[in-house]
Amino acid sequence: TALVWEKLSDDGSIHDKDNIYTWTNAFATKVATLNSGSFAGFTDWRVPNRSELESIVNLGAVNPSVFSAFNTSCAASCTVLTCSCTQYGYYWSSSTYQDDPSYAWSVSFLDGGVYAKLKTFNVFVRAVRGGS
Repeated sequence: TALVWEKLSDDGSIHDKDNIYTWTNAFATKVATLNSGSFAGFTDWRVPNRSELESIVNLGAVNPSVFSAFNTSCAASCTVLTCSCTQYGYYWSSSTYQDDPSYAWSVSFLDGGVYAKLKTFNVFVRAVRGGS
């Protein structure tokens, strides 16, 4: 897919797996912080679209339903250099729900389902870069 995904940690940083954001703050806070700090040497981090986010769902896994590379060695105080964490809740996509623009698509890593969520809800975010 030519996508590079942000690892999530359990260290209280901008990468912490417990951080939640409204849809607007996913861009204005999360992604803006990654880009202003040149995370991993890059300034083109973004919120993934619905299809990109669905591409890391593993329906053969549960709690979280994500491929193992996205949930390894997650323990208290681990950093993006030592682990990759995924919560089993909802994650924002950049894709707006066309029937009602006050909603956006999210992916649940509890069950791999795709759901429209009100953009004012607080939801997890995993940034991505690259792709087309």
